[in-house]
Amino acid sequence: MLSIGSFSLVTGLSITALRHYDDVGLLKPAYVDPDTGYRRYRPDQVDEARLYATLRRLQVPVDAMRAVRERGVGAVLAEHRERLRAGAEALAELIDTVDRYMEQGLPVKTRRISQVTIVADDLPASIAFYRDAFDAAYHEEISSFQFGTYPDDDFFLLTVANPASHPWAGGPAKFGLGVDDIDAAHARALAAGAVEIGAPVDRPWKPRSSTVQDPGGNHIDLYQA
Repeated sequence: MLSIGSFSLVTGLSITALRHYDDVGLLKPAYVDPDTGYRRYRPDQVDEARLYATLRRLQVPVDAMRAVRERGVGAVLAEHRERLRAGAEALAELIDTVDRYMEQGLPVKTRRISQVTIVADDLPASIAFYRDAFDAAYHEEISSFQFGTYPDDDFFLLTVANPASHPWAGGPAKFGLGVDDIDAAHARALAAGAVEIGAPVDRPWKPRSSTVQDPGGNHIDLYQA
């Protein structure tokens, strides 16, 4: 039989890994000296250990390695690939956030309104309007239009009143949105189907602003950001 040192050399698994795999029951030595505690392995365990060494380099978790005997290497690798893909997507989103913070600066947390309830009797029309007018994405699972990106300061939700998930006893809402170019945003909203309530105008007590009505009857005050 092979000592743990020799077994480590021929399999590519470190002595620390072999001891750990023994402790968790993944790869037990063929014999453990009751007096010294020295572990010894049979030559026919080399192939199994080399397989675990390869899976270890791929960062396959120990619990997934256990399933190899019953489910096969292919199935285990397919599941691991999905975990890696999900992790890569999360990492890509994190990198995008870091890039945005590097370009725009870190967001400053302030107390502000971040959600308003609106009515939308014709939901498809409202979805098309907010998409075309403001590039807002509609998330069906939360019945909300999303502006900006969480947790940035521009994050904002317009939640559609729904008897089942978001009951609302009131009527149409009135809320304000800051925009980079008030005149362009006002024109874009009208082109997307809004009704003009008030054209862009300068007032001494607030930024240049206008008011439009969306397909659900909600009033939107647009402000020059």
